[in-house]
Amino acid sequence: MKLRAKFMITAVAVCAVPMAIAGYFAGRIGQDAIRRSIEAQEQTVAVQVADYVAAEMAAVADTLRVQSRVLDLTQKGTEAPTPERLQKFLQFVYHQKEVFSVVGVYDERGTPLAPPAFQERPRDNAALGRHDAMTADDAAEVPKRAPLAEALAHNVATGEVFLAGRDASPQLIVALRYEPMPDEAPQLILAMVSLRPLARYLRELETADRRLMLLDRASRVVASSDRESQTALEPRLFPNGLPGTLPERPFVAAYPSQDGTRVVGAFAPANPFHLGVATERPLSQAMEPVTRMGFATVYWVSISGVLAALVAAWLGRNLSRRIIDLGSAARAVSQGRLDTQLQVRTRDEIGDLAKAFNAMTTSLDAARAEILRQTREIKNWNRNLEQRVAEKTRELQQAQDVLLRSRSLAAIGVLGSGVAHEINNPLAGVLGLSQLMLADMPEDHPWRPMVEDVEGQALRIRHIVANLLRLSQRQAGEDFRLVDLSRVIDDALELASPSSLADAHIVIDKRVVSPSPPIRGSAFQLQAAIIHIIKNARVAMEDGGGTLTLETSLPAAKLLCLRVSDTGRGIKPEHLPRIFDPFFTTKQKWDETGMGLAVVHKIVEDHGGQIRAESRVGYGTSFFLTFPLDEGQATLT
Repeated sequence: MKLRAKFMITAVAVCAVPMAIAGYFAGRIGQDAIRRSIEAQEQTVAVQVADYVAAEMAAVADTLRVQSRVLDLTQKGTEAPTPERLQKFLQFVYHQKEVFSVVGVYDERGTPLAPPAFQERPRDNAALGRHDAMTADDAAEVPKRAPLAEALAHNVATGEVFLAGRDASPQLIVALRYEPMPDEAPQLILAMVSLRPLARYLRELETADRRLMLLDRASRVVASSDRESQTALEPRLFPNGLPGTLPERPFVAAYPSQDGTRVVGAFAPANPFHLGVATERPLSQAMEPVTRMGFATVYWVSISGVLAALVAAWLGRNLSRRIIDLGSAARAVSQGRLDTQLQVRTRDEIGDLAKAFNAMTTSLDAARAEILRQTREIKNWNRNLEQRVAEKTRELQQAQDVLLRSRSLAAIGVLGSGVAHEINNPLAGVLGLSQLMLADMPEDHPWRPMVEDVEGQALRIRHIVANLLRLSQRQAGEDFRLVDLSRVIDDALELASPSSLADAHIVIDKRVVSPSPPIRGSAFQLQAAIIHIIKNARVAMEDGGGTLTLETSLPAAKLLCLRVSDTGRGIKPEHLPRIFDPFFTTKQKWDETGMGLAVVHKIVEDHGGQIRAESRVGYGTSFFLTFPLDEGQATLT
C-alpha cells in the first residue's frame, strides 16, 4: 500500500473516529436541548391557551357581575322588580355576549323568577348575534345542572360540561350570586355558556404536528384542534392521573397517546373554572431535526474525514448555540417575559422556527396587553359606578334630612297656628288683668311678686306662640330688599350689648368685609337670627369668657357665608343633629322656650340659604350661615 494511501487512511481514521464520537455526542446534546425546548414550548402553549380560556370565562363572570349591579340600580327603593322587568333585563344580558345560550334569574332553590332568555332559531335573526339554538327543555335543565350550593357559598361557580341545544354543542353553567334587596334571600343569575367559540379558537391554533384539547373537570375532551377527531366528551387519561379526574397542576411529559403514538404532552389548568388545556405533539416529528443532523454528520464523515470533522464541529457548535438560545427564550416566555425575541441569523429551518417563535411571542404579548387593558377598563368602570352610587346615596340622604326637618317645622307651625288664636284670647285677659293689677298695686304689697310672676309667664307664653306662628308662616320674599350683611352684623352686635359681653370677659373678633356683597332679605329677621346665635355663644362661654368670632367669606361663586364661632363648652356629637329641632336645648338653665335655633333655621331657609353647625366639646361651636347673592330668585339647594 502506498504511503499516500496510508496517510489518507490514517487521516480518515483519525478524523472519522473523533468526528463520529463528536457527531454522536452532538446528536445527544441536540436531542436533549430540542427535547427541553419542545417541552417548554408545549408547556407555554398550554399555559397561554389555558390563560385565554380562564380570561374568557372570567369575562363572562364579570359581565354577569356588572349586569347584576345594573339590576340593583334599576330597582325603585325597596320595590322588587316585576317578572316583566326581569325578563327585559335577561334579554339585555343575553345579547351582551354571543356565548350566552340561556340566561335566567332563580332563587336559592333553583325556582325561576322570570322566563329565561334564549332563542330557538337564532340564525333567523343574524342581527341579534350568533347564539346557540336552544329549546325550552334545554332552558329547563339550567337550574338542574347549575352548582347552586357552590355559588351561594363562593358567590360564583361553574358546573360540569354537557351537550345541549339543537346542534348538541358543549355547554357550561356559570352561576353568580347577588343580593336583590336588603334583608332578602340571595338570588342567582344562571347563564348557560357555549364553548363553541373556544373550540373555534383551538382550531385556529391548529398545526400539522400539534393537537390542542380543552378538558372539563371530568377529564373529558370538550373541544379539540384536530378536525378529524371530534368525539363528543371523549374521556382522557394522563400519566399518573386518575380516571375521570382533571389534573390539578400543570405538567409536561412524554407518554403514549390514545392511539399508541408516543407524544410530548403538556397540561395547564384554567383555574378557577374547573377546565384544562392539553397539548400533544408526536415525539418522532418533534425529534426530526436531530435525525436529519445525524444523517448529515454520517454523510459528511463518509465523504471527507477532515472536512467532515471541521464541518461537523462547526455545525455542532452552531446548532447547539442556536438550540440553547431557543430553549432559553422558551423558558423566558414560560416565566412571563413575552417580549423575548430571537435573533434570526439564517434562512433554514432553525431560522424559520425562530421567526415563528418571535411571531408567537409577539402575538401572545399583544393578547396579554389586550386582556390587561380590558381588565383595567372593567375595574375603572366598577370604581366609577361605586363612586356614582355613593354620591347619589349621600345626595339622597341630605335631601331626606332637609325634607324631614322642613316637615317637622311645618307640622309644629301648623299646630301652633291652629292653637294660637285659642291661646292668645285667654292670654290677653290674663296679661291685661295682671298689668292692671300691677298698675294699681303699691310696690310693697305682699301679692305684687306673685302678680309680676304671672305677668312674666304670660309674656313667655306669648313669645312661644309668636315663634310657633313664625314657623308656620312662609315669609321668603314678602318684604325682602337688598341688604348689606355687614351692617346687619354691626346692628346685631350693638343690640346684643357689647358692654355686657365685655363684662362676661368675651372678646369680639370681627372679620367682616364692609360693605358686603348684597343679598336679598329682611334686615330685621337676619338681626334676630344673629342675635340669638350670639346669645347662645354668650351662654356657652359664661363660665370663663372666651372669644366670639364673626367672619364673612365668599366660599363659592354667587354665595356669601357668615361664620359665628365661640370658644365655649361645645355641643356633644349625639346632640349636634338635633339642635335645630323645636323645643330641644342643651342649656343647663331652662329659662327659655328651646325654639331659638329652630326659628333661626326657619329665617335662613326663608332667605334661600343654608345653616349648619360644627362643634367640639371643650373647644367651642361654629355656625355657618350661607346665603345666595342677589341675582333674581337664587336659592340654595
